Amino acid sequence: MFKKILFFYIDGFKNLSDLGRKLWVIIIIKLVVIFVVFKVFFFPTLESKVKKENLKEMYIKQQTITTINTKKED
Repeated sequence: MFKKILFFYIDGFKNLSDLGRKLWVIIIIKLVVIFVVFKVFFFPTLESKVKKENLKEMYIKQQTITTINTKKED
């Protein structure tokens, strides 16, 4: 079943016109750019949040405790 579906899509992409291929390339490029921008601007790394090493340890402990307490309440 999965194999038939996979071959259906592979065959469809092989038989695309030049315009269809160009449009799919544009869509894929746009998605990659959007996800890269989201990662950079909306999901900061730990290093950008906490600068000093001992503060990193405290931050991680605090986040872990908060997450555990939040899950217990649910």
